[in-house]
Amino acid sequence: MTGEDIVRARAGERGVVERTGGQGPAGTPAPVTVELARAALTAALLDRFEGPLRPPATRTPIAHPNGFVKLPLAHLPADGRRLFLHVWRAGGEDAQIHDHRWDFAASVLTGELYNTVVEVAPDEAPRGPAGATDPDPDAYHVVRYRPQDGGFHLDASDAYRVRVTGTRTHTVPAGGQYGMSAHTPHRAGAAPGTLTLVARGRPVRDDSRVLVRGPVTGGFRRWRYVNAGAGADERGRYLRAALEALS
Repeated sequence: MTGEDIVRARAGERGVVERTGGQGPAGTPAPVTVELARAALTAALLDRFEGPLRPPATRTPIAHPNGFVKLPLAHLPADGRRLFLHVWRAGGEDAQIHDHRWDFAASVLTGELYNTVVEVAPDEAPRGPAGATDPDPDAYHVVRYRPQDGGFHLDASDAYRVRVTGTRTHTVPAGGQYGMSAHTPHRAGAAPGTLTLVARGRPVRDDSRVLVRGPVTGGFRRWRYVNAGAGADERGRYLRAALEALS
């Protein structure tokens, strides 16, 4: 979320677009068709990939810090899309406001998702030491997020302050679809048990941005993988539940 990103957001690239098909804002990927969704879920369940589908880099579910379990499904080399199933087991909300390295489209299979688009502007107030607690309750520090093998890295070396100047919350019910550009600051929440199928496009930049309150800290964090033994059974249950929702 550099100044350029903020300008892009104000120019109309930001936002959630609810739709039943077609392109989203700024050329986001088209939502996955029911036929492709069934094929990807079945391929992931049987570990047999045919036609345009290729296996994901890893099959292991990740307990994502944003509040959901992320199940890699498949890769489509022809257009670069990567498909994932997000499982909001206990409901809840993203830990932090953030954007992404890639545009994406999503379909809500079960439950209900709440997506809050956030408008931000630079805060010109002086920033204290990197590890200090900011006394201003309305201020956020922007840090850079980049994936690394086995986890991700937060870089606070050039953290800067922004203020949230507005929010818009969209509710997407089961059967609904939405798309979002990489440069859109947002946070999501969902009802317990919500399943969403997400199609990520090719990365458009090397890192994304996370808005942090409190001490600004960086460093490497390891992914928290779902237990390999129990996780396999759990993964199968989620994949079958998603297929049932499409029947």
